[in-house]
Amino acid sequence: MEHLADLVDLYEYRVEDLVAGRTPKGGKKALLQLRALLAQARLPAPLAKRFRQADARFRALRGSLEPPPHPPELPALVPEEPETPAMPDAAPVLKALAEKVWRLWVEREVKARAKDFLTGRREELRLIHAFLQNYLDYREKEGFKRDFNLSRFAPTHPIPSLSESLLDLEDPKVAEGLLLEFLETALHIPQDLPLPPEETRAYLRRFLNRLLEWEEAYGLPPKRDLLALRRALEEARRLGASAQEIARLEERLKKEALEERRRELLLEEEKRRFQVASEKVLALLNLLPTPQGETPWPWVPEPGHGEESLLTLPLAPGRIPLGPLVLTLSQVEGVWHLGLGGEDHVLEEALVVPWEDLEVWAVREGELLHLRLEARSGLRLYELLAEGRLLARLLSPEGDYAHLRLLRALSAKLKGEFQPQGFGKELAEKYRQAPEEALQDFARKLLELTLRRLGPADPTPPLLQVGQALGLETEAQTLAEALREYLGRRPPTRETLGGEVHLLSLTPEPLGLKVGQSVLSLRLREDALYVGQAGEVPRRLKDLLVYRLPEGAVVLAREGRRLAYLVMPNP
Repeated sequence: MEHLADLVDLYEYRVEDLVAGRTPKGGKKALLQLRALLAQARLPAPLAKRFRQADARFRALRGSLEPPPHPPELPALVPEEPETPAMPDAAPVLKALAEKVWRLWVEREVKARAKDFLTGRREELRLIHAFLQNYLDYREKEGFKRDFNLSRFAPTHPIPSLSESLLDLEDPKVAEGLLLEFLETALHIPQDLPLPPEETRAYLRRFLNRLLEWEEAYGLPPKRDLLALRRALEEARRLGASAQEIARLEERLKKEALEERRRELLLEEEKRRFQVASEKVLALLNLLPTPQGETPWPWVPEPGHGEESLLTLPLAPGRIPLGPLVLTLSQVEGVWHLGLGGEDHVLEEALVVPWEDLEVWAVREGELLHLRLEARSGLRLYELLAEGRLLARLLSPEGDYAHLRLLRALSAKLKGEFQPQGFGKELAEKYRQAPEEALQDFARKLLELTLRRLGPADPTPPLLQVGQALGLETEAQTLAEALREYLGRRPPTRETLGGEVHLLSLTPEPLGLKVGQSVLSLRLREDALYVGQAGEVPRRLKDLLVYRLPEGAVVLAREGRRLAYLVMPNP
């Protein structure tokens, strides 16, 4: 590996010489030979990324240095050639690829969310079904595109009962299908209506409220006509009916009034339960891409750019290195195939290929192919990285461990035991003297305890109060935003983690991670993984580790033989 690292260094130096206008040592021929050698070598992920970055600079420079061909001399009377049409804009294609990646992600997320809706009376699924029927029906009517406030909308399809024969609400596949269709419908509302994407949630809230205000939506018996019974009773008394007849009418009116009261109470209960369900349904809109929801658009790099686990490239037969894997792309009788581990998979619009605890996501749009490597094991690695990002802020010694002191003060306030003098700068000296492993364990337990005490409440008001008491208003505001983001970005994704997520496979051979000018060594001994630098005592990585460097904090997460890490720059 050191030999390969030296060759990559040499290639970078020669490209730098070329960029600076100097002839590289050995000439361009030696540079091209070294480039070909590295292109064929099986470089580890960090070295492969460095080589691709240097090679991109070389290719860009080579394109700018090649002189344009001389135009042929033409007679003066020959008419001018028409201008060459401009290359099509790649932005629409990249957006289409990003949308397909989002669909793959949301399908995986919906499988987990559907389990929560398959309990109790399944109000959320029944409400989604009623919404889809009413929306698709109203969409075909005249005046739909101008009725933003739904003033002319009259529901026609009630909420189905739990025992609806046309729906099998106990089937997870049915639940997943309803959630996916709901999200797809919501995604296309701005195309159905001349409506800004940001207004999608407000429009859906109005639609659901109109549906819930419709009394016939709940399948209850019709409202009883008590007024007609009262008039019949008054008429019988006026005409001098017998006491027996009057008593019979009074008894009937009393029974009907009791039944109507029961119906009203049941209606109120149904409205309350479905109102709660509507909030859970609207919360699903967070899965939509921004600005309709809160999920960032997946990053799809332009062809020729990316990282070791994220690539966009033209469709062409050959071998494709993707992180620790090597894929093959081939075409047989006009059909493209993606190969992994000796098995070929037909490549159509979208494809997910599992490999141990990883998944290869492949999406195709025209002649472009986008590949990404994702963690297969239920996003656990991403959840650890999200926690690690917050821990990196808490463990920062800036401001005498201001964020860690604020979190401890917040926990005390939520318990009702907050005294400002107990969370001053003298705590920072204790934190400095504590071993790094012990301090990280303390911060993780404190975070877990604080979030449990906080519950679903917004952390901002109490945190600003303790920040004002400690003279740390700015730091309290920053920590409140970080806590809200951590609690609101569930589940986390590659994009919401705010940095490049790298995935590695652990092997018995030592690995090196280069972060700026620092190099971290990873050594696997039996089942224990140790992280450290030369001349320092290695630290053991269990499932999560925040390793501070001059360049920033490296957040490392481990699950089995899989390692994910990202780098957070210093504030």
